[in-house]
Amino acid sequence: MIISNLPARFLLIPLLVLSGLITAACDKTGNAGKAGSGVVKQAPLHVVETTRARSQSVQSKLTTSGTIEAGTRVRLYNEVSGKIRYLPYHEGDAVAAHTIVIGLDDEVIQAELDKATASREQAKIDYDRLKKLKKQLASDEEIARAHTAYDIAVADEKLQQTRLNKTSIKAPFDGIITERHYEPGDVVPMHSHILSMIDPESLQVTIHLAENWIPLIQNGDSVDVQIDALDDSIHTGQIKRIHPTIDASTRKGTVEIEFQPAPFGAQAGQLARVYLKTRPADKLVVPAHALHHDSKGAYVYVVNEENEAGKIYVQKGVQFGEVIEITSGLNANDAIVTKGFNGLRHGKKVKVHNKDLDDVARVL
Repeated sequence: MIISNLPARFLLIPLLVLSGLITAACDKTGNAGKAGSGVVKQAPLHVVETTRARSQSVQSKLTTSGTIEAGTRVRLYNEVSGKIRYLPYHEGDAVAAHTIVIGLDDEVIQAELDKATASREQAKIDYDRLKKLKKQLASDEEIARAHTAYDIAVADEKLQQTRLNKTSIKAPFDGIITERHYEPGDVVPMHSHILSMIDPESLQVTIHLAENWIPLIQNGDSVDVQIDALDDSIHTGQIKRIHPTIDASTRKGTVEIEFQPAPFGAQAGQLARVYLKTRPADKLVVPAHALHHDSKGAYVYVVNEENEAGKIYVQKGVQFGEVIEITSGLNANDAIVTKGFNGLRHGKKVKVHNKDLDDVARVL
């Protein structure tokens, strides 16, 4: 009865307090439920695409240029000094093998040879005479001295004959004169370069290849050659010699290619285009665009079994079209990142999309 006599506003106060307590309790219960759920949102994984490093048959072509040279060529020098009395051939003249192409004045040497011959004949007479007198007047010592004198005379005669022979210089093979440096009447000292000649049938092309190409070719490999000064015909050539050293300044090696046979109209000094093709070989390759470089060298990203990206430094070889050879640093079936490089770093977790490399021989 007392409650019913209280004003209405006093009756609302307990209700409001009770309502607030209930609301607070509900809030605590709800927050506790959310905290107890343990749900934490994670950042999305870095997505990459990969392919497998694998061994496959590769082949490459290369077009380069070189200069036609004579494979057989010679410089003719004199081995005795003297005046040139005979020099009939000029640049462009054809000469046959064993033809005398240089003649030096031989009067003095001929006189010395005649003297040596006379000395040899006299020494022979003296020696034979002493041998007949051995039992009567000649001692063994005298006979020995006569024999020595005779031997010396024979040797001197041979020496002068050799000098005389060297006053005439012959062509060592059928060929063409390419250089002439003196005229008849000139006095030349020993070892003067008088003429040069080549065999026009022994033409070859000399090219210079980057050092990483040298291991891919070998003597006997067939090549195609085109000579700019002639028509568009393709001529057959063969690698004759691969020089054993690399030029340190250019990092290139020298390769000689011989024609089979020499094209009609080809001449030494002409420009030739050479089309090389490597023999098919199994190489460990990866896509060329997967290879990166920094100050330490070339590297790729490899994804391991825990889906972590690793930065691996490698040694690269020759590029074959869209793939490049890896000579060290990788193993077959390593997962190589081919897409998703932005923001990628060593040790980062990734999500992988596998994409195998076509198992097809690549030909440039």
